[in-house]
Amino acid sequence: MQGLLSELLQSIIDMPGWFIDVALNDPLAALMLAVGAVITTVSVAFFGYLSLGAVLSLFSGSGGRGPPQANR
Repeated sequence: MQGLLSELLQSIIDMPGWFIDVALNDPLAALMLAVGAVITTVSVAFFGYLSLGAVLSLFSGSGGRGPPQANR
């Protein structure tokens, strides 16, 4: 288990170098890498925004409609 964790951490440390090697190999590869990074960042940020709003709404009790009221 310790070897797996250290291998994972080492690959995370090595990852930027691998991305740089790919980006410097071809201009199209650099463009695709940049577009992929932007798409991933935007989608993670949007999902984080929605999740944060849901958690805040859960604890604040606001943001939702109440049950329908019968007209008397």
